[in-house]
Amino acid sequence: MLDAVQAPPRVLALHAHDFEGMFRDLRLLAGATGRDAGPLERRLRKRARAVERRVRGSGRRRVFCMEWLEPPFSSGHWVPELVEMAGGRDILARKGSPSRRVEWEDIVRGRPEALILMPCGLTMERTRREAGVATRRPEWKALPAVRAGEVWLADGPSFFNGAGPRLVEGLEILAGILHPDRVPRRRRGCERL
Repeated sequence: MLDAVQAPPRVLALHAHDFEGMFRDLRLLAGATGRDAGPLERRLRKRARAVERRVRGSGRRRVFCMEWLEPPFSSGHWVPELVEMAGGRDILARKGSPSRRVEWEDIVRGRPEALILMPCGLTMERTRREAGVATRRPEWKALPAVRAGEVWLADGPSFFNGAGPRLVEGLEILAGILHPDRVPRRRRGCERL
């Protein structure tokens, strides 16, 4: 039996919808734990600005970040922002909005120059195993990214699917995929399909 009355647990609702929301959540969590988010936030913002500087002036590549394979889903929330910061333009995504189902015809019409498979919750290994549901589609070969060998597996759960400090690593991964002449490709977090 407890001698003292325990305070009820404090519940924090962390649900960012965009890149800035990740920083708001970081500050909220730090405050709730008696920490200062400032140093970490400054380091993360410095890394993000460095990527943006490196890709400045580069052509904006057309990208499709696929958050689910079948049916196909476009990326959402912060991912379109990350793509933009990395020097691309996600052809079907809506910044700050949830991912959404799209049709293969829309993907073909968007003519992505880079296709990044980052299914929500799936590791790269599992994505590789399940990629056939997309690669066997007749539309697959019509995609410029496929013809150019610019199809990538990305570690969605670690770097893209959830709002947290690792989104900055996701940004660096995207920039390395889209502009390897300006940003070194990371050795982890992505690989060609």
